Formats: sequence, structure tokens, C-alpha cells
Amino acid sequence: MIKKIKKSIGERRLQNALKTYVRKKEFFNIEDINSVGIVFDATNAEDFEKVKNYANQLKQMRKRVRCIGFYNARVTPRNIHYSKSDFDLFNVKELHLFGEPNNPYIQTFISEIRDVLIDVNLSNKFPLRYITALSHAKCKVGVNITENRNIHDVLISVNPTEGIDNYLKQVDFYLQMINKKQ
Repeated sequence: MIKKIKKSIGERRLQNALKTYVRKKEFFNIEDINSVGIVFDATNAEDFEKVKNYANQLKQMRKRVRCIGFYNARVTPRNIHYSKSDFDLFNVKELHLFGEPNNPYIQTFISEIRDVLIDVNLSNKFPLRYITALSHAKCKVGVNITENRNIHDVLISVNPTEGIDNYLKQVDFYLQMINKKQ
């Protein structure tokens, strides 16, 4: 009961924040992208590795990549290896009472203007949706679910059970389809 009330209040606070939120939307072909942000659920080690590999692919294409992952536990394990210059992780202890991320580096991630934000939040975790919703990215890409329809510019219809690999392939496919700048 209390969890539902907290979730409801968190959702209401997010919707209120979005009422005054303004950003310039722009669409990019994958070749024209300079900077990419990725938000993802870091709880599953295999999924974390897949996101790291995808971020490395983007970096090989000469994209600036910054990732932020949510570890859904009170403590982030110390045996996770990642580049601190490309990734930030946060956990349940870094959430406000109503589920909003409460950390300066998250606020920095939200306020940075980047070309594209890729939301790899297949499990629809509120803290990640909060970051995505308030991000100043010019183009936001995410999974086509009801909660994402008012915060993303490009919605990808995939079955979350098909996994991150399939989703990221679809993201690449649709970013390649967007018309190139002339």
C-alpha cells in the first residue's frame, strides 16, 4: 500500500516537472550523431555487459558516449568493472523518498545537451524513466510502452522478453533510417 502511494506521488511529481519542461527536439541519422547518452538497468550483469559493448561500438564510430545505470539494490557490487569516464551507476540508496534519483552527477547527466538519449529501460524502472523524461537530449529513443509515449521522440516496438540485443539492433536500424542532413 505504501509503495503504491509513493509510486503515485513520484509519478505526479514527474508529470508536474514535465509541465514546465522545454527542449528543442531534433532527429538524427546515426552518422550525424556526435553525442549519445544511454540509461539502462544495471542490475543484470549480462545486460550490463551488452550495454558496455554497445557503448564501445558507438565510441568506435567516433561518438561521445555517456551511460548511467541503475542498480536495483541498496548496494552496488564492487566486482562490476566499467570505465568511470563513460559510466555512472546509482542504486536504491540514492533515490528520493518518491523514487526520483537524488545525486549531483545524475542532475548533470539530465542537464547536458546531447544529440540522442537511448533509453534501455526494458523493465520500466521509474528512476530511469525519470532521468529520460527530464533529459535535455535533442532526441530520445525508447521502448514503445504507454508510460513512454509522452517522453520519447522515437518509440521502438519490441517485446522486452526478446532482450537488449534485439532492442539495440532495432535502435540502430531506425536511427539509420532517419534522413541524413543534406
